[in-house]
Amino acid sequence: MANSDRFDIAHTQYKRALDRLHEVVALDESDIIRDSLIQRFEFTYELAWKCMFYWLRDQGEQVPEMQKPILAAAFRCELIDDPKLWEEIKKQRDETSHTYNEANAVSVSAFVRRMALPEFDHFSQKLATL
Repeated sequence: MANSDRFDIAHTQYKRALDRLHEVVALDESDIIRDSLIQRFEFTYELAWKCMFYWLRDQGEQVPEMQKPILAAAFRCELIDDPKLWEEIKKQRDETSHTYNEANAVSVSAFVRRMALPEFDHFSQKLATL
């Protein structure tokens, strides 16, 4: 499969994931909603960096399939505007991989609502212009 096909597939999946994240963000928070929000945040982030990777490869960038170099290259190629925010999104995503901690879940949920979701929307708009 060509990289451009992989980008198209990842981009379509990213848009669907982002729509699903929006669905849960619109709901009043409860334990179940928070858990769902975190799960949807995880797969939205994973698809975001994969979109970056495939787009970069399509542009001839020789970047390893690793998040940090992909984020750096995405910034250098003006695919993202705020690398520090994306590093924080990555950090928050990494936090969700560890043993469940309610205080951490509340913190991640607030971060997603306040910071990650608007950035994911901005990234989606950027992808739509490519």
